[in-house]
Amino acid sequence: MRKFLKPRSNGTINGRVIWPALVPALYCLLQSAPSTAQQTATVSGRVLDAETGEALPYANVYVLETGQGSAANVDGYFALVGLAAGEYTLRVSFLGFQPAQIKVRAQTFAAPLEVRLAREAAGLEEVLVTAEQYRMIKTSEGVSQVVLAPRDMAILPSVGDTDVFRSLQLLPGISGTNEGSSGLYVRGGTPDQNLVLLDGMTVYHVDHLFGFFSAFNSDAIKDVRLYKGGYPAAYGGRASSVVDLTGRTGRNHLGAGVGMNLLSASAVLEAPLGRRGSILVTGRRSYTDVLRTGTYNSIYDMLTGADGGANQGPQGPGSGLAGPGGRQRGALGAGFRGPGQATVQPDFYFYDVNAKAHFRPTSKDVVALSYYAGQDNLDESRYSATEITQGNQAGGTLANDLYDVTDWGNLGASAKWSRQWSARLYSNALVAYSRYYSENTRASLVERFAASADTAIFSRQGGNIEKNRLGDFTVRLDNEWHLSRAHKIDFGYAATASDVRYENVRNDTLTILNEDQSGRHVAAYLQDTWKPFPGLSLTAGVRTAWDNLTADLYLEPRIAISYDATEMLRLKGAYGRYNQFAARVVNENVTEGARDFWLLADGKTVGVQQATHYVIGGSLEARSWLFDVEAYYKALRGLSEFSLRFTRAGADFEADNLFFDGDGTARGLEMLLQRTSGRYTGWISYTLARVEHTFQGLNGGEPFPALHDQPHELKTVGSVRLGSRWDVSATWAFATGKPYTAPESQYTIALLDGAEQSYIHVGEKNGERLPAYHRLDAAIHYRFPWGSANVDAGFSLFNVYNRINVWYKEFDLSESPFVTTDVTFLGATPNLSLRVNF
Repeated sequence: MRKFLKPRSNGTINGRVIWPALVPALYCLLQSAPSTAQQTATVSGRVLDAETGEALPYANVYVLETGQGSAANVDGYFALVGLAAGEYTLRVSFLGFQPAQIKVRAQTFAAPLEVRLAREAAGLEEVLVTAEQYRMIKTSEGVSQVVLAPRDMAILPSVGDTDVFRSLQLLPGISGTNEGSSGLYVRGGTPDQNLVLLDGMTVYHVDHLFGFFSAFNSDAIKDVRLYKGGYPAAYGGRASSVVDLTGRTGRNHLGAGVGMNLLSASAVLEAPLGRRGSILVTGRRSYTDVLRTGTYNSIYDMLTGADGGANQGPQGPGSGLAGPGGRQRGALGAGFRGPGQATVQPDFYFYDVNAKAHFRPTSKDVVALSYYAGQDNLDESRYSATEITQGNQAGGTLANDLYDVTDWGNLGASAKWSRQWSARLYSNALVAYSRYYSENTRASLVERFAASADTAIFSRQGGNIEKNRLGDFTVRLDNEWHLSRAHKIDFGYAATASDVRYENVRNDTLTILNEDQSGRHVAAYLQDTWKPFPGLSLTAGVRTAWDNLTADLYLEPRIAISYDATEMLRLKGAYGRYNQFAARVVNENVTEGARDFWLLADGKTVGVQQATHYVIGGSLEARSWLFDVEAYYKALRGLSEFSLRFTRAGADFEADNLFFDGDGTARGLEMLLQRTSGRYTGWISYTLARVEHTFQGLNGGEPFPALHDQPHELKTVGSVRLGSRWDVSATWAFATGKPYTAPESQYTIALLDGAEQSYIHVGEKNGERLPAYHRLDAAIHYRFPWGSANVDAGFSLFNVYNRINVWYKEFDLSESPFVTTDVTFLGATPNLSLRVNF
């Protein structure tokens, strides 16, 4: 095991330095710290990747002699405060890297350290394994906290590129059966209730390819941290969880890589910028608009129906048709597919681009600029003409000209300035902009021409325009202050300006909904992490938020505790309140598929979502094994659902009458058994959970299972390294079927004017369940040198034993009795990948 230790020049802070009037008071507080601090020493420094020179965010630093530990910040800086003068042994570790053990001397004027960690060797059987040498994931550090290494996850099976969010779905407490969406359903929450941050910018929509995999290129991601619940006061604005992604900054030498699979191609370029900077640019694009492989056709057929009929087109972001709740046709407005109707092979492609520039103008400053853009484009436009016959005579032509285009994507940028004012005080200033957009335009012209005329004898036009745009501009300041050996203070504030536009117009005359919102949101937080003695950590904080649309002040207390009862046993618990001011409203439309859309909470049409988290658990770790268990309970308020299917008695057709407010509860027990290191690694997880919603206007006001309620879920992940070149891995998932609502009967009523009105009687909301879900995936990777390059060739097989899993049920009510069709997920689907790094 190699160790890297390089002292750096020590700098001092001039007490007269002012950082745009933001921190002078903090510096004065540091100068007035208790005199006992002057009798002790602080060991500080930075943890870096030995190969690339990149900072390793949140690396762990532990003093063997005292049991004192500290986590580095996002830029790799750490500080150990209150050490008596003398020699100590530091153990430094980071997921996916070989831990290092180094000797240091604590003294009053010690220079900052530079600790470099070597990447994990390919042949792990030849390396001394320690308890800190985790592979792929690490779950034992904090309450409901998981760290994931994107580089390690590349060996797992995938349909397309390595997918960070699909990897997270393999963890306990997160649904792993959503083939039609890469969004995360965390502990009963929905994907919009997750705060997803990429270098500080908010990403509102995380899907590519109609939701089949995520919009994040793993080549651009260095670190992934998931907080499943009870997360710290520094985060806010979401009710369920936090996914904090840190982008790579690029190497200190020129490097490049290219990759390809059966869906897309990608490239990465990284280079130094002088002696104190670096830059990284990655790009990825599908070639499905040029070459449609069997893998793409399988995915498209799954999402649209194998016949590719006109009524089966993908619905864009947030949909996947009506999903597991069931989709009804026939009496509710299904189209009729005549014998001459054309099928459609859509023009579809997606792309994403990441760029990041990183500078260190001085030894105490870090400047980073990040950019992200991703978009999906789907064109299902088509023209068809069908000859009409009447007996043996030509009856003319029926022509259908359809324009159907959907675009959706994200755009974001952030600029960060970090400064280490002293070994104890670190500040992070961020400016970020983010925008999500989704637009669907559908226009149809149906004309009938007589056999002997060019002029249409019948013409009908129709169409629908649906647009949703959400943008925010955020200014944020975060500070870390190591007050003493026992106390670390985190505090800061954020201000966000948000704008939302949603428009849904049919046939140019009927406006279903037209919203134009602007919101302002200000938040501040204060948090203290108190470690009275080694083994006990108590984090207590509070976040306050003011929202101008609701004109209310919100108080969010947070508390978390962990206690090392023995060297192997850790007990932990957390409590917190959370508020969400932007919501993706569930739009249940059984005739056209669900198109969820974003709105800001105004306290009227859409309420503020509120969640209270309770978490308790423990972990037991011995040698290379970890057993972790957590129980949770979440109380939810302010849930919103939008539907054109229901109307209140006597209510006019107005937007306010189409929204339903509700509450919910989510409770569960999660267990994880993980082999953390060695040649054989992986885990087994089991989740026992229930999610129930209560809406006053639905189901008679009685609680009902949420659409994503799955009481039992079992997942296994295993990988083995064969020598230094081969990796073999497999994953298996089993889960209880999801609930759905089924129609029970259909009847007609004769109206006074002689017309007939069709009605459908449906059963209890989400009263039925789909069959159980299970699936096995496998992959093999082979690595070999090719000149000065390294090559990784991989083969994956999704759904190895071709299990027919039901996605949702479709009901054709034009027949009596009605016909039920099972719409299924992917069968066995292979994928090939090739990666070359220079």
